Amino acid sequence: MTSERTVVRVVAVGRGQRILQGLIRGLRWRWFWGLVLLVGLIAGSSLRGPVAGKTPSRLEPVVVSERLVREHPTISCGIHVDQIYELNLNSRTFTADGHFWLEWPASVQEMMTSHATTAKDLVRMLNRIETWDSTFEVATPLPILLSGGRHYQLYTFSSRFYDDSISFRRDPFDSLSLPIILQAGQSWMSNKYADVRLIPEQPMGALIGEAGELSGYERGGASFKPYLHRASTKFGSWFQPVMAQMRLEMVYRSNVWTGLINWVLPLMIVNAIVLMAPSVEGSLGDVRLAIPSTALLTLIFLQQSYHSSLPRLPYSTFLDDLFAYSYVVSMALFGLFVWGTNVYTAAATDQQAVVMERINRMDRRFQWCSLLAFVVVAAFSWWRA
Repeated sequence: MTSERTVVRVVAVGRGQRILQGLIRGLRWRWFWGLVLLVGLIAGSSLRGPVAGKTPSRLEPVVVSERLVREHPTISCGIHVDQIYELNLNSRTFTADGHFWLEWPASVQEMMTSHATTAKDLVRMLNRIETWDSTFEVATPLPILLSGGRHYQLYTFSSRFYDDSISFRRDPFDSLSLPIILQAGQSWMSNKYADVRLIPEQPMGALIGEAGELSGYERGGASFKPYLHRASTKFGSWFQPVMAQMRLEMVYRSNVWTGLINWVLPLMIVNAIVLMAPSVEGSLGDVRLAIPSTALLTLIFLQQSYHSSLPRLPYSTFLDDLFAYSYVVSMALFGLFVWGTNVYTAAATDQQAVVMERINRMDRRFQWCSLLAFVVVAAFSWWRA
């Protein structure tokens, strides 16, 4: 009885040593360094940051020139955001507090008087929402008269805004472009009538204050540019109005290191274990079969945790594509192990060494092909975003 226990213990120790040796050999494979290099390339590309949001198709950029000022009535605009908070990615909204100001010549003031337009009605904040719980008011009851017949009005706001340009295609290495949109507020200011243009003040001061940081993001700059916006409807009239706009775009980028540590590194560790699994001796079928099935469960929980912080999206993100590829590799590896176990079990005793060499050769090919496909999938997913 004692001798039988000793034999079982020796067999168990021998099997453990073979498993350990297989994992150690896997760690020495060159593909491991290939994965490290890929992560470095992704991180380096992310430092530049993708384009945060594309210009909507109904917007036409405006180039400010002396000719534009000479041919069109113009209103000079400036803005300063004191702070940004309560970012909600699921509803694509954020809250901002700040000021903006307008300055217009006597010709625009005459048109305002003839159309009974007050300074508060001169522009509207186009993407402002939840107006019942927000502030948008003039700082002084009447505009301040400046030299040369010009008028100046300061406005204060504290409101929630809708972000129409958030893209998560390169998440978790994405960037956010948070807009605040000022648009001409009266129909007589459209292109069919006075064709009033909004232009940025010169010189332009700081657009965001010191409290304009967002938790979890790094500030990436801001711009305040003029556009022309063509409406999508005629509003029951005889023409589709084109109104002047000023768009403040505040760019915030995800921290690359945080994205790597929180999401990419766990995924890479699971993939590394999966790709090391073929290095385990082919005769250990029960051990090999357990690795891809465990990896699949881990991947499912990882992706569910990842999507809990994102809104429902009509497209896949960069990390989603890596998850999808990882599922395919784990399933393919499970199938490979099932095939190898069946072939080895069905082989005659004198043919098991030959069959084992065949299984190991297939395992090596699978490792190299999986690594190459991973690089291709990652590069393509990043490029199409």
